[in-house]
Amino acid sequence: MTVDIRPTTEDDHDQIKALLTEAFGSSDGTTWEGLTRAGQERWGAFVDGRLVASINHRAFASWFRGVEVQTAGVTGVAVATEFRGQQLLAPLMDELLRHARGRGDHVATLFATASGIYRARGFARILQIANVQLPLASLARVRGSLSMRRATDADEPLLDDLYTQWARRHDGPLTRHGEAFARPAPHLKDLSGITIVESDDGPRGYVAWKRGQSGDWADSVIEVPELIALDDDAARTALSAIASFDSVASQVRLYTPGDVDPIRWLLPQNAWSPLTDAEPYMLRVVDPSALAVLPAPAGVTATLPFTADGQGWVAHVADGRTDVEQDAAARGRQFALGGLAVTFAGALPSRGQRAVGLLSGDDRDDDLWDLVFTSGRQLAIRDSF
Repeated sequence: MTVDIRPTTEDDHDQIKALLTEAFGSSDGTTWEGLTRAGQERWGAFVDGRLVASINHRAFASWFRGVEVQTAGVTGVAVATEFRGQQLLAPLMDELLRHARGRGDHVATLFATASGIYRARGFARILQIANVQLPLASLARVRGSLSMRRATDADEPLLDDLYTQWARRHDGPLTRHGEAFARPAPHLKDLSGITIVESDDGPRGYVAWKRGQSGDWADSVIEVPELIALDDDAARTALSAIASFDSVASQVRLYTPGDVDPIRWLLPQNAWSPLTDAEPYMLRVVDPSALAVLPAPAGVTATLPFTADGQGWVAHVADGRTDVEQDAAARGRQFALGGLAVTFAGALPSRGQRAVGLLSGDDRDDDLWDLVFTSGRQLAIRDSF
């Protein structure tokens, strides 16, 4: 079987829509413009002129250690039914990563429906997201002391700034800048309102909510696709706004941005019911030199040799930065597929990586690696793509 890997063109429009509908139940858009929005590139695998698989690159940036990291968002991975299991993902992913490397992306990320196939390509799970539901009554005793007001169109820059302040405190969130975010995020469409939380010193957060369809109290749900709070009082105040719906709805549905949502620490009850299986968010380091984009802790000086994909590298840490160079003679720790991704994200310390087979070899520098690359920041993501 001869497979041709190439960028898709408008002549492939009908085939793309058919393949995406087969894979996902719907396509990204009904027009060619909808399928080729700014900030993305799509490739296809063709057999005898038929599109049998596709992959899409979206130009993102993510926050890690307080810096913006150029990110290749991987979406639209689809394979025709008769061609599944025939290793078509590998050449498509290789093409996407070549493109990502050429445009300066340091990492590639995706939401995985089948984690195993992506692990084989060097991706590793760094967190997971889910929607949870709980009784509105469970928020009744949550009280905040700040003031609230309804957001207007004029508040868009303010909301963006609040999100950015929250995001840069975490590892993993998208920056929401660039061509890919020229339109509103899908999960923030059709909102009933956005309530801004303010202190005497200025805005401290917001909560976006949807009233949902009217109906019996027992069946009514208030949806909260996004709650951004810069401190605990802002979070409590935002939750109290949602709690005020308890006379017209019985349940609230929250989007959780990671494995651990700090909101749980504010709830007086244990009610917290995931609605569906959690969705893993996976990351791959495009090239080991990407470690250099992360700032190093002040006052730490170290020389850290390692191998990845059978190649030797050395990370030189000094003066708050990390320089990475290839060195065929380097030994030290040995990263298995996905190990470098977990290290970059700070998702697991060395001992945890060794326990699951992501890391082997010399362990004498493990404490230094953890000091340099485990930031203590919470991993989070609020944009599903």
